[in-house]
Amino acid sequence: MRKFTLEQINETVTNNRTRANAIIKKELQPIGRVKRYRPRSPGEVKALNEISISRWNKAVEEGKIKKLGERSYYYDYN
Repeated sequence: MRKFTLEQINETVTNNRTRANAIIKKELQPIGRVKRYRPRSPGEVKALNEISISRWNKAVEEGKIKKLGERSYYYDYN
């Protein structure tokens, strides 16, 4: 099993984002969004949660998250 660091995942995502978005938009435009039918495996859920939490914590450390109200936030993703 290959192991990736969060930096490697972020780099891969940013490097391939425009090409991947173009392919997805081209393929799904006539038929719309494809619904996911199979449930995520527990390992996949855990990995996605860890990635999301670490990205959120990194954004908080960098000051990209701003609290607007009691239950609303602004995330400066640029």
